[in-house]
Parts: sequence; C-alpha cells; structure tokens
Amino acid sequence: MRKIDEVLAGNRSAAILGHIHPDGDCVGSCLGLYHYIKKAAPQMEADVYLEPFRKEFFLLPGAGDVHHDFQTEKIYDLCIVCDASDRGRLGAGAAILDRARVTVCVDHHKTNPGFTQITVLCPETGSTSEILFELMEESLIGRETAVCLYTGMAHDTGVFKYQSTTSRTMEIAGKLMDKGVPFTEIIDQTFYQKSFSQTRIMGKVLLDSQLCADGQCIYSSVSLAEMEALGATPMDLEGIVEQMRLVDGVEVSLFLYETAPGIFKASMRSKSRADVSRAAARFGGGGHARAAGCSLTGDREGVLAAMLSCVKEELAAHD
Repeated sequence: MRKIDEVLAGNRSAAILGHIHPDGDCVGSCLGLYHYIKKAAPQMEADVYLEPFRKEFFLLPGAGDVHHDFQTEKIYDLCIVCDASDRGRLGAGAAILDRARVTVCVDHHKTNPGFTQITVLCPETGSTSEILFELMEESLIGRETAVCLYTGMAHDTGVFKYQSTTSRTMEIAGKLMDKGVPFTEIIDQTFYQKSFSQTRIMGKVLLDSQLCADGQCIYSSVSLAEMEALGATPMDLEGIVEQMRLVDGVEVSLFLYETAPGIFKASMRSKSRADVSRAAARFGGGGHARAAGCSLTGDREGVLAAMLSCVKEELAAHD
C-alpha cells in the first residue's frame, strides 16, 4: 500500500482503533486519520474508538467525537489500527477488528507480528503519525489533520529530540506547521504542562528512585494506594520514566506502577546502548529499542526484581 487512499476506495465505513492506555502518538494518529478521511473520502462513515485519554489531548480537534464505548454490533467495511503493536494491545477494540471486512495496521513498533490483512510497519520511524503523513496525499491534509499528526510526532519523539528523529521528521513537522498548527500551545499544554496531582506523584516517584548496575539503571515504583493518597491515577504518570532517564550516568530507566490490584505496568527507556524491547519481550510486552513496556502480575517486590534482573542482563550484554 503506497497511499492510504488505496484502501479507502470502494469502502463505505471505517473504524479507527488505537492501543489501550492511548498516548500522544496514538491519539494524534487516530484523530489525524479521522480528519483526513472526512476530507479525502467525505462519503465514508468514519468512527474512532479509544479508551479514555488524558484531558490534555482534549484540545485536539475531533477529541469529542471519539467513542469510548466499544460495545457496538456495527460491522465496518474497513478497520484501520494505528500505533498498536499486536492484537492484544487493542483491548475491547479487537472485537471490532475481527468483524471488519478489510483490516489495516499502521505502526512503528518493531515487535509487531503483522496481525492484520495489510500492515504498514516502519520501525525506523519515530512515530505512527509520521508514517501516516507519508501515506496521505499532502494536498488533502487540512489544519485539523495537521494539528493531530504534529501532536503525535512531538510526543513520540520527545519533542523532536529522541534518536529516531531524522531530517525527514523535521521536514514533515515544518510542512504541518505551515498548515497553521499552534505548535507552542500543543507542546506546552500536552507535553510540559502538569496538574498539581501529576507534579506530586512525579515528586514521590523521583524521591523514591534508586540506582543499580553501577549507576547505569535508575528504577522506582508506585502502588495504587500511593497514587490514591496523592490524588493521582495511572493516567497522571505520563512523562515520569522519561524524566528518570535524564539522570546523569543512567543508561536505562525502569518505572513500575500498579494498574489494578496485583497487576503492574513496567515502562522502560534507554539512552543509546541497551535494547529495552528485549527485556519487555520476555514478559509478553514490546516496543522500541529505546522505549518499551510490558505488564506483569504478582507482588510488587517480586515483579520489580524480575524486571531488574532482565535490565541488568541487557546492560551487561552491552558493557
């Protein structure tokens, strides 16, 4: 598939899905595609299905049109998955995918096994939003699409500073800015701005953090009870693992947080050497070499010990 228009042609309805716990690239790519379809194929009915996302993304055009209830019997001609590395990452949305006549996935996670009929996978690209830009007819990208794609690109590249950022990334960002993207507002409100509860929980996590592996790894964890005490939820934890990664001398940051009693999400980041996706894969997770995650069940200490063991092995392999 060279252009997204190839799969839009001949179809009357499309469902757009993203992964569970949607982040900036997930929300941005899904909404960007939604607006593109409305302009490029106005005869099509398009619906976006996502789990509830952070209120910072409410500023994106079309955020209020997103369906958070996946209980639908509707059968779509086309289902396009954005930024999800496997079927399990779709959560309740998998049922919508299974009923669709034609299925497509646009993604940049190297662990994606190809779970749809058509897969556009570019692991070397910094965001799914950037891939979508390349699949769209530039003349049909309006301001609404541009705002959403720019937001997705900014988030998955750490505001254009991660190693996945290329000259082409910056060229695309410039083209989107030329379409009227309020880039300062987007970056400030969706990336840097934090609520009081977000600031407090980040402070606790950083205060409780510890070093291991001769200072190459920093790790911390937080329980549901600790989040509740500070008025925070798992949705308030965005950006913490990236902040931990900035500590001088650290190669890998590991952040463990409880999403339900006895169920933990592990998020990992690396700077330049360690491939954290390999550690995540051992527990059924995945992602990128520099950013990956997985879910584990057990007690907090046992889960943390298991993750640290894998991280240390990965660090040792690159010494």
